[in-house]
Amino acid sequence: MIAIAAVLADIVLILRHRVRTSSEPVESAPWRHMAAGLAGCVAGWLVVGRPDIVWDDLSLTLICGVVLASEAAHAARILSGRAWAGWATACVSGAAAATWLLPDPLPFS
Repeated sequence: MIAIAAVLADIVLILRHRVRTSSEPVESAPWRHMAAGLAGCVAGWLVVGRPDIVWDDLSLTLICGVVLASEAAHAARILSGRAWAGWATACVSGAAAATWLLPDPLPFS
């Protein structure tokens, strides 16, 4: 449930950014935000109790926690005008994506 909410929030943030800056050229997400998303995934994995890694769940976690989180972090940084908003978005989205690795949804475990 937490991962689904984080993915939906990331998608809304990215779409809002794309609509607001539709006439400007598209910039790629910086690698630093991808690294922050990956660090968030690792931190989230440690917080939820280091569940066993299944490769199908790992790919979903990496897509949501690294790729999607870095795009959302870029959007948050541009929309807010503050660098910390991008870093916070990348880390929190990465940590939330780690809940895909759990066998049961987190609030219902």
